[in-house]
Amino acid sequence: MNSYKTRSILALTGYGLLAGAAVACVLHYFFPGFSWNWFLAIFIFFLAVESLIINLAVNNSQKKDSKKLVNVYMLAKVVKIVLSLAFILIYFVIERTNGLKTFAVTFIGFYLLFLFAETYLLTRLEKHIKKESNNE
Repeated sequence: MNSYKTRSILALTGYGLLAGAAVACVLHYFFPGFSWNWFLAIFIFFLAVESLIINLAVNNSQKKDSKKLVNVYMLAKVVKIVLSLAFILIYFVIERTNGLKTFAVTFIGFYLLFLFAETYLLTRLEKHIKKESNNE
């Protein structure tokens, strides 16, 4: 299962780099005044949070209790929302209203892009668990 976790996090990182490059191109074209420091902070934030969620899900998937795994998924969603709100609060405290709309659009875009990746990877994890349980 450890190699599966490594492959999943590497796939997430590759997807994140491609999605980040696409978002950077859009921001450069449509919002040339956006702070690239905050772009990098948003990107690293979502990469770290999603890696943590994948790590947590894979580690708890070994217990073979489907009810507990659903609870882990729900806990991961709550943690992601709370950390996202904390990140937005930090931005608001530091920057006040400078570029708030651009920041919000970028943050929501990354949230949705990484939500898609997370859903895909957790679906693959479920298939991997079923495949391992059939092999035993």
